[in-house]
Amino acid sequence: MRKLIVLGIAVLWGILCLGGAMAQEKPFSGQTLHMIMIADPFVSAFEKINAKFEEITGAKVVMDSYPYDATHEKEVISLAAGTGDYDVIVYDIPWVGEFVEGGFVEELEPYIAKEDPALMAMDDYFPVGVEAGKWKGKVYGLPFGLYFVLTHYRKDLFDQAGVTPPKTIEELKDRAALFTNNPNFPDLYGIAMNYKRGAPVGQAWFEYIWNFGGKYFKGLYPGSTEEDWTPVFDAPESIEVVKFFQEMLQYNPPGAINYAWDERATAFQQGKVAMASTWTVRTPMYWDPSISKVVGKVGTTVFPAKEGLKPVPPVGGWVMGIASSSNNKDLAWEYIKWFCSPAIHREFCAAGGPPSRISTAQDPELTKSSPWYSTILETAPLTYVDCRPRIPESFEIIDVVGLKVSEALQGETSIEQAMSDVQNYVMTLMKRAGYKVK
Repeated sequence: MRKLIVLGIAVLWGILCLGGAMAQEKPFSGQTLHMIMIADPFVSAFEKINAKFEEITGAKVVMDSYPYDATHEKEVISLAAGTGDYDVIVYDIPWVGEFVEGGFVEELEPYIAKEDPALMAMDDYFPVGVEAGKWKGKVYGLPFGLYFVLTHYRKDLFDQAGVTPPKTIEELKDRAALFTNNPNFPDLYGIAMNYKRGAPVGQAWFEYIWNFGGKYFKGLYPGSTEEDWTPVFDAPESIEVVKFFQEMLQYNPPGAINYAWDERATAFQQGKVAMASTWTVRTPMYWDPSISKVVGKVGTTVFPAKEGLKPVPPVGGWVMGIASSSNNKDLAWEYIKWFCSPAIHREFCAAGGPPSRISTAQDPELTKSSPWYSTILETAPLTYVDCRPRIPESFEIIDVVGLKVSEALQGETSIEQAMSDVQNYVMTLMKRAGYKVK
């Protein structure tokens, strides 16, 4: 039994596939693993993979999943109280600082150090994913589910119109206008974007700010080593992003002011729009003939930037860590290292999960069925881990941006006033928290 545990659950999985007698042993029989995560499309892939873990180990996996805001709320309440309700925590990249500084999650370095480097294969992850799971140089989460925003477009419509996929913000606007209210493309709109108040439009602002040549803190940008946490939410580039959102609203379907991630993806999937820049966790939906009306008609390209700027495509997704209050930390680690291992990660992606490993994104069989992987490989080197803030105040900052941008888009205040309000709020927040501001 001890030898099996030392070999690792990933090896046990290989033995099971080969039908070996050793796989009959169940190293965690009678134990229950509790995990919590976002109710994103990869939940069904988790269910398939979890069943295999249960078969191998004898442990039962209980998985709770909730919408985005509710996931954060429930995780913070449980982890802050130290209830021990959960063993494995799936948490968003911007929450890493909050969860580490709050003492919610275990440092994983001591666990990783005891494992065979070939099993962990840390250098096989996209580098931005490894960085995303770190806080102050130490690993607290493994990046099992990296998301990248790709621009998805209708190849058939673009071919019919004789235009190329957008590489710049200017071209994105042009293409969106072309496909809206065009008699050659009846009942079609140019694009679907996130406008819903709160996290959806708040995160959208962070996705675009870099691609307009802006930033949100003076000393935080790709390549910076400067420590200056002075917010710049009222800078000209910030105002320009919100004006862009306002202008693009006319090219979105009716009701888009209330679109969040699901609605945006569904509009594209149902053939209502010619383009949608969506996270790759939803991309498999567009190739699923049971739910998609655009199968075989979809192309992907790198997220655009303004003309003359190098794009900084949004990166996000989820890392997997051990709850500090867990009473089953050994089981939690066995699950995490097994689930994130190269072989099982490939199984996860084959079942619809988003790739976080380079080997998976380059896998010939998977790239044949998931042609958008080639765009992921183009996108990953361009990303910036702090495209959204990862400090403990991240959730609050994104929330206030989402509130004020929404107020501006719905005519409740001017764009300039909205971003001035954000600037004042975040400046006060940063000063109160003791950050270096000027």
